[in-house]
Amino acid sequence: MEGSRRRSAIIVLLLWAAVTALDFNKAFHVDDTFHLEAAQWIEQHPLQPMSGLVNWADDPEPLHHFNQPPGFFYLVALTGHCFGYGEAPMHAMRSLFTLLALVCFHRLARHRAPRHAMLLTTLFAFCPAFLVNQGLMTDVPLLACMLLVLCLLLVPGRMPDGPRYLLASLALSAALFIKYTALPLLPVFLLALVLRRQWRWLPLILVPLVLLACWSAWNIHEYSSLHLFDRRGGDPSLRGIYVRSLSLLTALGAVAPFIPLFAVVLGKKIAARLFPVWAAACAVGVALVAAVYLGQLPEHASDQVLRVAFTLNGLLIMVCCSAFLLGPAAHCTTGSWLLAAWACGLLLFTALFSPTTASRHLLLPLPALLLLLAPALLKATAGTRVLAVTCTALLGVLLTLSDKAYAGFYRQHAPLIAHTLQRQTTGTVWSAGHWGWQWYARLAGMPTYGTTTSPVQPGDILVIPQDHSAQALGRNLTLEPIARWAQPVSTATFFNVGQFAGLYDSSYDKLPWNLGFGHRNTITAYRVAAVR
Repeated sequence: MEGSRRRSAIIVLLLWAAVTALDFNKAFHVDDTFHLEAAQWIEQHPLQPMSGLVNWADDPEPLHHFNQPPGFFYLVALTGHCFGYGEAPMHAMRSLFTLLALVCFHRLARHRAPRHAMLLTTLFAFCPAFLVNQGLMTDVPLLACMLLVLCLLLVPGRMPDGPRYLLASLALSAALFIKYTALPLLPVFLLALVLRRQWRWLPLILVPLVLLACWSAWNIHEYSSLHLFDRRGGDPSLRGIYVRSLSLLTALGAVAPFIPLFAVVLGKKIAARLFPVWAAACAVGVALVAAVYLGQLPEHASDQVLRVAFTLNGLLIMVCCSAFLLGPAAHCTTGSWLLAAWACGLLLFTALFSPTTASRHLLLPLPALLLLLAPALLKATAGTRVLAVTCTALLGVLLTLSDKAYAGFYRQHAPLIAHTLQRQTTGTVWSAGHWGWQWYARLAGMPTYGTTTSPVQPGDILVIPQDHSAQALGRNLTLEPIARWAQPVSTATFFNVGQFAGLYDSSYDKLPWNLGFGHRNTITAYRVAAVR
């Protein structure tokens, strides 16, 4: 037993090393910049965390206009203060949460399915949703805290119930201060105590509620409002909820290639035929990739195939979970219902309130879905298990490398563009556009443009990434394009994630990733000819 645990610990550390190595030296990307700028404010003003200004739309706005509480930003600020705001120290700090997530998930997997704990942990580690989101965004730290909560609730240990549940309530509080998306864990915590009839520990549910109340009181003191209730959501109409729900299914299928493995819960006949059917589907997928790569199939046609495949794959795991919980051989244990409540709560929260759909939103319920269906792996053949790991690792690595190249394009070109254009004008070279570009452009000496706040003059230059989150340009500006830089065509980006940051903002129509060389990220420079 001791030797088995030592081997498991070594493999978990190797998985952590592999995930960290893939993320090593990745450029800051998408929301990383917002978190860095928020942290720089907090470093100087720790008692006014929501009052700093960040330009993340058209003009600088206070941090309390945006959705995230500042818990993780304090860690970024502390790391920046001690070691600087470079990629290496920031990713090293965040990788500690990656390790915590892997350790907690493995403990949960060992509890749910001891024989297949390492298989489940490997699938989780190489899942594209986990690999790609190893940047400086809040979701991996949030997931680590959530997994710690579930570990304390579900996995028996030597610790008495009281201290264990207290630690769970504190871990839940930490998760809430990283991102309010952890709110669905409050009823899960309550449900765990009710199902076990442990009434004496019910007051511990008040710990995160009291801390949220204190945080709200601080909000009123700082800026006279409540951040928890001021957050921006998506379209609240039934149509908006339906569109986000469909988008979630599509995104889930796009980043979880292991889902067919769990079709074994649908019956013995399906379990027996799963490997040849899945292998044939993989062969068709390889043929599709080859046809697009060689130019034999247009990219828009492959998009249609991928859209249907992703959505059906996402739907499949919902069917499997329903069969597992409600079918003839239902597994109605306390652990199963808690995991189902965790997954359903997070999916419902995202469908109802999230302004966008992204792979990081699926990262949060995916571990619960994996763990919920874990006992079904007893029916899976060795071939299907190998196929699941192969598909997951291959897709995870390909999408991670593509996203790394996508992020690196803006880091590489910001200083080059600044150096080139600053010699061509005596005015200011402004940077429009957010995400990682905003951080690197500012480091290169290009101030961030504000639609109504920047004193743009004739002769100035605006540099704007195309197909990118960017400020609206003032209607009083007359612009003339003077230069353009495009990301070179590369096999590394054939699994394309660069269409308006697909893995970070997708829908049923705009896939999280697709195949092809047709899309090239570009940056255009414009000279200001006149200001009316």
